[in-house]
Amino acid sequence: MKNLSLLLGNHALLRQESFGGTLFFIRTGKRTYVNHEEFASIKASGKIPTALADEMGSASDSVIVVEPAQLPEKNFSAPDTVFLEVTRTCNLMCKHCFNQSGKALPGELAQGQFEAIVDDLAESGVQEIRFTGGEPMMLPGIVSLIRRTSSLGLRCSMGTNAMLINDRRADELKAAGLHAGIVSLDGLEEKHDLIRGHSSFRLTLKGLERFRARSIGVRVNIVVMRSNLMDIPPLVASLAKQGIPVFMRRLILSGRACTVTNEMLSAAEYADLRTALKSLLDDPHGLVDGHYLKERQITTRIPLPFTRKECSAGQRGLIILPDGRIQTCGFLGPLGETSIGRLPAETLVDVWKRLNSSTHIPMLECNLDPYNDSTTGPKTNCLAVALSSQKHSNESIAIP
Repeated sequence: MKNLSLLLGNHALLRQESFGGTLFFIRTGKRTYVNHEEFASIKASGKIPTALADEMGSASDSVIVVEPAQLPEKNFSAPDTVFLEVTRTCNLMCKHCFNQSGKALPGELAQGQFEAIVDDLAESGVQEIRFTGGEPMMLPGIVSLIRRTSSLGLRCSMGTNAMLINDRRADELKAAGLHAGIVSLDGLEEKHDLIRGHSSFRLTLKGLERFRARSIGVRVNIVVMRSNLMDIPPLVASLAKQGIPVFMRRLILSGRACTVTNEMLSAAEYADLRTALKSLLDDPHGLVDGHYLKERQITTRIPLPFTRKECSAGQRGLIILPDGRIQTCGFLGPLGETSIGRLPAETLVDVWKRLNSSTHIPMLECNLDPYNDSTTGPKTNCLAVALSSQKHSNESIAIP
């Protein structure tokens, strides 16, 4: 990927695959798949066919074509999104934090090493980098990393509590090319502050509004728990009314969340929540979504030679920890998953090749059937949910 810094704007990324290609629209974050003939046509013309752009509801001024060194037959040629955890430092001590953020992790990488990782991810065919933590705004060089990511043509998003987003920082993030802020809210003011910390609710809302005022895309993530269950319908309704997308995440018992096992919802409680949110979940604008709340049927525009899984771990996503270790999912690491590589000591291409030839993911998937056969909660395809439940019940589990 050369000279990508010259190709900015409303563009798309087209990554070659064994079946054709993965087409990703940077500004909207929408993704689809094309066959070999379509890949060749788009590569030759540098343009997305009008019919395809209309089908996706997205347009682009240009197309950046990425041809990875390897095209595995049973997986994508690179992860779509890499979650780059730039620090474990955080300004909050949330009760349910899955990775126990607060203090820095020993051996956190230097700025230059993070820059080398960003370059390597772009070269490998990754289409989006999501900066996470801890709280990524605690990293002094975060704006520089965002600028580097967007200048390489990738979509750049950030998972944040938004409390540190003042006007100056919001302006810097906008100028650097941040496409989206994924902001955490876990209830109305009283409940949110009880879960996340005193006065955090108001500061988070201010940061969220500063993103919106600068046309930086936003989405609110809510972790669904028994203690905030009554707050969720009014909170989600208020956000949707403002046109703010919402995703409700399951609680996963890892990190500090291991101390709040009573917060896990049963299948019946999820059914009640689904009923309470029915009109919002059914709304054609699609602003409201969440785990166990919608019937999911994964369909693709063209047939793929392998199954596109609902769980993205090791197929469409990876996480890089602050010390450079790579794991398939941020939730699996705290549950005991071994790292599958380390950057920048090696390249993502090498790590991806090794993962695709290993039994790492199939071994983790062995935990799904025992969990789904025994759970009183909703059945799942999430490797972390199955692993955490069996770990807490002291059953035999597979942790590659």
